[in-house]
Amino acid sequence: MNTRHALSLTISNIGLIAKVFLYSTVLILIGVAVIVSVTDPILEALDADIDLADEIREDFDNFFAGNSGAGAALNAGLKTFFSRNSAEIARAVALYIVIFVMLRLGVSFALVPAAYVLYNKMSSNFNSGFVNAMIAMAGKGALFALTYTVITVPIDMVIFAVCYFLASWLFNALDIVGLVIAVIAAIALYALRMSVFGRWIPLTICENMKFSDSCKAFFGDFSFSAVREVYPSFLAMLVSVFGIVAATAVFTLGVVPIMVLPAAFVGYNCINLVAYFNETKRKYYIDERIVSPFIRT
Repeated sequence: MNTRHALSLTISNIGLIAKVFLYSTVLILIGVAVIVSVTDPILEALDADIDLADEIREDFDNFFAGNSGAGAALNAGLKTFFSRNSAEIARAVALYIVIFVMLRLGVSFALVPAAYVLYNKMSSNFNSGFVNAMIAMAGKGALFALTYTVITVPIDMVIFAVCYFLASWLFNALDIVGLVIAVIAAIALYALRMSVFGRWIPLTICENMKFSDSCKAFFGDFSFSAVREVYPSFLAMLVSVFGIVAATAVFTLGVVPIMVLPAAFVGYNCINLVAYFNETKRKYYIDERIVSPFIRT
């Protein structure tokens, strides 16, 4: 029931998805502009040492052509490049990390306003504006984004590292089947991470709590049953998103994935809110239809 109702709620909020799409587009454009400005010095350093650049390109070509001695030559060329440009590369890596964290902050900041819009829609069938919600929820949104990012980024890095080494090990043992298993493991772990923190936003919005109080309520009275309730929905959502992105990224030049991700963003909040409304036995609207958690539909 959670998954079906969350999907219906997501589809019925196309307007919110479009606004999240515009918001995410602005974030991406800013991120790309900053990344290009950070990358330019490294490319200039590589172009300045044109002989070394040509040598590295040639070594790459030989390596992929299967020449036996190309690997050692490529390794030596890359070591020379990194040693000559270590300061620029270190600065770039540090800035890439900062950019990634800032983008995560920007995405996380929009979670609370989007949930506020959905809460008004579910509780009173009232369509509140996303921009108005961002203004009204700016304080809570900023505090949540900062705390959520600080907690979840290290967890995501651990998941990535575990799945990367798992993929390397399984690929050597099982070839392409190993990579498939690693991807399934990554989706399962990330769905679990989403499920663990899923109840936090509904507590903040539905109970109109101060952010500090919502933290105490969420961490102090952690609900494992709530995690079990939403995990199948998040797993289904991530499998669907991954399948759509993998199947359409090349043929649509990335257009479909760009549209799917904002829908997944809204869907994330829909799953959490539907589960919380059901948990607290509250009726809610999906379009004009009233759903009662007392009745299985």
